[in-house]
Amino acid sequence: MRELIGWFWDLPLTKMAAITAFAAIGAALPKDLSARDRLMTFFVGFMAALVFGDPVRSLLGFSEAWAYGMAGILAMTGRNIAVFILRASRDPKTFAQDVLEIWRGVPRK
Repeated sequence: MRELIGWFWDLPLTKMAAITAFAAIGAALPKDLSARDRLMTFFVGFMAALVFGDPVRSLLGFSEAWAYGMAGILAMTGRNIAVFILRASRDPKTFAQDVLEIWRGVPRK
């Protein structure tokens, strides 16, 4: 637990502020969310950016200059990514069919 707390305190304050701002924007944009859903959206976006920001950036081969941008994108879309993964895990067969239809350009029914 000490390593996690130490890792959190070693993060730059400006990066944390950027993640917080983009997570707040991502939570404020949808018009059909309740207060509880907005709080959940903020938390998921914040955690997605915090945890996956650097691994995704390095996976895509972006330099350190992209760190804030990648964190911002993940913070704003964290809830959408989580919903996408949950839907895919609930019904993988339908999810695979949908992906193949999108890839092939087949119109949806």
